[in-house]
Amino acid sequence: MDAALIDLDGTVYRSSTAIPGAAAGIDTLRDRGIDIIFVTNSATKSREECRDRLASLGTEADVSQFLTSASVTATTVTSEYPAASVLVIGEPALHDEFTRAGATLTTDPTDADVVVVGNDSTFGYETLTRGLQAVDAGAALIGTNGDRKVPTDSGMAPGAGALLEAIAYAANHEPDQICGKPNQPMIDVSLETLGVDPAACMIIGDNPETDIAMGRRAGLTTVLVLSGLVDETDPILETDPADYAIDSLGDIETVLEDG
Repeated sequence: MDAALIDLDGTVYRSSTAIPGAAAGIDTLRDRGIDIIFVTNSATKSREECRDRLASLGTEADVSQFLTSASVTATTVTSEYPAASVLVIGEPALHDEFTRAGATLTTDPTDADVVVVGNDSTFGYETLTRGLQAVDAGAALIGTNGDRKVPTDSGMAPGAGALLEAIAYAANHEPDQICGKPNQPMIDVSLETLGVDPAACMIIGDNPETDIAMGRRAGLTTVLVLSGLVDETDPILETDPADYAIDSLGDIETVLEDG
């Protein structure tokens, strides 16, 4: 195994709390000479914030080793819609990624060529209305990710997928593209960043619908950790198993030994 894609929320940490064993698991991969990038469907934190959070928990990494659904969506939209006016619904980190990518941003739904929807703690009726009006006026509807819910220290919270579906339902318009895991934009950017053959790469994460599904789609070895969305009682471990299921990232040695 030459490389690994590692999820963050539910795999390395939960909000501001480190998951026991995760730092040791990252050290194990590095000691084996395995290249690592951290791949998260979060669109609410910048890559720098992800790096700083990891550092605060004792693991150092360069910002170039992080991909977020916000950064991948900005890369994808500015490539596929280079002259578009983009209406961004999301937290400042998502807006910042589009600014860095050189996108033309608008707050006017009638001026938007593309609506990008990420998670947004201020999402309400006014935001839903702006998204609906933009799509009704002909804008493409793009989601950063389709996550229904995300783990936090205080329990599950709605994900970007829930907000995206609200706009899609109101507009009677299915999303034109979703960029985060398990979809092709995240696969393409991840493998291009690592420069690795998929057969020599693993993905480690806690979400069967995103991490494991992306790994299968891309031809990666899939490793499900039971430290986030799924625990050892979940029937998916038998009905739709990953290549490996381990209690936490700290147990990655068992996968490496088997491989």
